[in-house]
This record gives sequence, C-alpha cells and structure tokens, in this order.
Amino acid sequence: MFDVVNISVSKQRLTTKDFDHQLDIRLRCLVTEACSFPVGSVERQSVFSEIFRLVMQSKKLWRESSPYYADALQEMWEYCFLKLDDPENGYKPDVCRVTTWLDNRLKKILRRYRDRSRRQLNRYAFAIQFDTGQTLDPIDNLIAPPDSQFALDMLTHLLNWVNEDPDQILRNRVCAKYPKINAQVLLLRRLPPREQSWTDIAAELGADKTYIAQWYSRYCNPFLRDWGRVHGYLDS
Repeated sequence: MFDVVNISVSKQRLTTKDFDHQLDIRLRCLVTEACSFPVGSVERQSVFSEIFRLVMQSKKLWRESSPYYADALQEMWEYCFLKLDDPENGYKPDVCRVTTWLDNRLKKILRRYRDRSRRQLNRYAFAIQFDTGQTLDPIDNLIAPPDSQFALDMLTHLLNWVNEDPDQILRNRVCAKYPKINAQVLLLRRLPPREQSWTDIAAELGADKTYIAQWYSRYCNPFLRDWGRVHGYLDS
C-alpha cells in the first residue's frame, strides 16, 4: 500500500514531481473507493481516514497561524467528505489533483473567516467623522450579529489585550489636552460591554466630547487595526 511515510524514506531517489504524482494516484484511488460505499458507512469512513492521513502527512495544504485556521481546516474536511461525489461540488479528477481540490476549498473558507473577522473588528475600529466635527462610531448604531461564538472569542481576546496592555502602548498614548485620559481609558469605555456614548464619557472625564471623539479616531482606531493585523483578524 502507498504510504507517505514509506515514500519519504526513499524521497532522495524520487523527484518532487514523482512524489507528488504517486501521492495523487493513491489519493484518486482512495476517492474512487470511498465513493463506492454508502454515505455514512463504516467502510466509507475508513477510507476517508486514510485520505485524511495521507494528505495531512504530505503537508500539501495551505498553512498559516491565524486564530481561525483550525476551525477552517475542520470545516474544509467536513465539507469535502460530504461533497466528495456531489455532481456539482464534488471532486473532479479531470480538473485537478485531490490535494489541489482540498487546498482550494480550504483557502476559500479561510477567506470567509477573514472577511467575517474584518467586519467584526471594523465595527470597533472605524469611526465616521462629519464636516461639522461630530464623530459617529458605528458601534452606536449597529446591533451585534446573533452569530457568534467567533465574535465573542475575538472580543474577549481584544478586551484582555486592552486591559492588560502588556507593552503599555495604550497607557503611554496620553491625551495632551487631558493628561488623565489615555488610549486605554477610552477603549475600555467605548468597547463592549460598556459601550458608553461620547456624551457620557465626556461628562465622566470632564472633557470636551468632540475633542475626545476625534482623538479616539486618530489614535485609538490605529491601535485596534494594528492589533487585528498582528493577531490575524485583519489582512496585513
């Protein structure tokens, strides 16, 4: 039986092209075998397990360090195993290799996760400033989507960072006009669960509402965007 581990031992005698070709032949045979068994059968699941093992050992799938990669990978496998012999979305041997089909689906799912995380973070990171100087943050007007453990996990991650401020970059970004106000102070009041209005924040801190709203837009939003990029929620 074909085995990636066994082939890797003799890989010095194989070109990369030969190795990829032998892997694809074996995977195509397994796909054909899997499709010959009823959906949900023990036999079909057993063949799926072999496909999974060979593909993961081959390291042919796209890899990245984003926080949602593991979820996307699991979703890809579930989708592809379900759709393996689907007339429209299933694997078509005349179109591409098995690993290419899996990899393309994984990248498509990752794009969806990335877009969703961008929309979630943008809800906190972007403000709309009008000609009058009034600043309106979308957080005042948007209701959080009912979705989402994903959104809650991301928000928890963000709030932990704001509270801990491990590098003290938020505490050190001090408002020149109001020295007791810094980026951390405003972020903790603007982000959920507090979500205070600028009117309430201004009254609490004894500051001009328009001034601190504009200051937030100028200094706090970039911190949020940078955090999102560093942790994989936004594109670099």
